[in-house]
Amino acid sequence: MPSPPTGIVLNADDYGLSEGIDEGILRLLGAGRLSGVSVMSTAPLWPAHAAALRPFAGAADIGLHFALTETPTERTELRRNGRAFTFGEVQRLAWLRQLPRDVLVDELTRQWTRFVDAFGQQPAHIDSHQHVHQLPRIRGAVLQFVRQLPAGQRPYVRTCFDRRSVIWARGGDRTRALAFSWAGTHLHNSLRRHGLRTNDGFSGVYDFRPRDGYRPHFQGFLRGVRETTILICHPAMPDKETPGDPIAAARAIEFAYLAGQEVLADAAAANVRWGRFAS
Repeated sequence: MPSPPTGIVLNADDYGLSEGIDEGILRLLGAGRLSGVSVMSTAPLWPAHAAALRPFAGAADIGLHFALTETPTERTELRRNGRAFTFGEVQRLAWLRQLPRDVLVDELTRQWTRFVDAFGQQPAHIDSHQHVHQLPRIRGAVLQFVRQLPAGQRPYVRTCFDRRSVIWARGGDRTRALAFSWAGTHLHNSLRRHGLRTNDGFSGVYDFRPRDGYRPHFQGFLRGVRETTILICHPAMPDKETPGDPIAAARAIEFAYLAGQEVLADAAAANVRWGRFAS
């Protein structure tokens, strides 16, 4: 008897950031091609586009994409000259321990509240834009925030942690995947130690330059996945690219693949299915 398929979360990031991203994610949700979405609650389109996402709350994990870059933050300590920090700036300040934890908790609380106010229910999970929640000080703020919630209302927290052997076997951008996994190890271990839910596997990392199309990358992403592995993607409608978006071309290519039939064949060949977070 064949073994049952492995259930993983196929999660699309960046909802709320642009019209093309939101429409692409909604179309894929409607076709049953996604089982998770991460929302940027400080993005300009979030309040207006929350209602369109609400009907999928029972079929997909709708969570918070905590953002300290690219979208506005309320606390001046998290801005430079009135503009959002770049990833490099956040990374430097985090490693220098110059981001106050109380400020970070306050900003996470604000983004959580903006999500709830527009969506009508709490996020199923927390992750972050450009994986900044894995950095020093920020990961402590995320842990503190989740632990202070009532036990029955705590979301799962996504990390980029995965086993090195699995990352190596997948091929692709191993250097980037290993770096993200290393950055997520401390948070992953802390969540486990405190009995908080987190994924046991992470996939979807590449350089956003799909020279031979997205399919070969995705086939690699499916290697070595386990229950609760989260595979991230960044789809958007091909004809609605956002000016200045550095990965706009990759978003369109991802959408075309995920909306087509090849992804179903590749999932079946790998004995994988999409589902909500299992534990």
